[in-house]
Amino acid sequence: MKAFDLVVIGSGPGGYIAAIRAAQLGMRAAIVEEQQNLGGVCLNWGCIPTKAILSSAELFEAVKHGVPGLVVEKLSADYGAVIDASRKVADRLARGVRSLMKKNKIEIIAGRARLTRGREVIVTRDGTDVALEGRNIILATGSTEFVFPGLAVDGKRVLTSREALESRERPESLLVIGGGAVGLEFAYAYNAYGTKVTVVEMKDQLLPGFDAEIATALASSLSRAGVKILTSTAYKGLEVDAEGVSVTIAGK
Repeated sequence: MKAFDLVVIGSGPGGYIAAIRAAQLGMRAAIVEEQQNLGGVCLNWGCIPTKAILSSAELFEAVKHGVPGLVVEKLSADYGAVIDASRKVADRLARGVRSLMKKNKIEIIAGRARLTRGREVIVTRDGTDVALEGRNIILATGSTEFVFPGLAVDGKRVLTSREALESRERPESLLVIGGGAVGLEFAYAYNAYGTKVTVVEMKDQLLPGFDAEIATALASSLSRAGVKILTSTAYKGLEVDAEGVSVTIAGK
């Protein structure tokens, strides 16, 4: 059994920064990660690739609607190339995190961790268990996408944000279930590239929990851009067939 002063479970911003600080203070640290890349959801499947896509969409929008003194004829976009570029950005930063682990002499242990007894951590990978002992243990397991019970995500017609960040195909029309920050980022980006987008939010405003004035201003901006917004509307179910997806919603 390998012994460490600190075992960090999860290599996202909450985990790898803690491991680095521990190493700087002279502790022997290890970080456990089940995904191929370090950096967690934020770096690989959230903030970083999303912002890369949004940056491209914003520039495309600016050119499409006209920039004083700039004339562009036959403007088009290669959506697959946009996705490829966003993945390269995320991969480059993930390699940077791995480099920081090496620089600070933090041991990287690949696999899925579980706590057993006392200060023991068991890491499983490809059916093989490795036992670790941590004088201190930090749980930095982060978050994952919420999927409605009984909803089958196929990565083609029905996607979570994870699949959307990989898909090089831009749909002709798209329903976004949930008017929170993640849903609205995708609504803006897809709409900018020409997808007909509808957003369904069960609360009475977009961005539930945010200031109402901000939500109203954003709803107005998205509506002017062509995004259809249905608040106070709940998702009830869906069916997938050869033609597309039929979604049942309920609202005013």
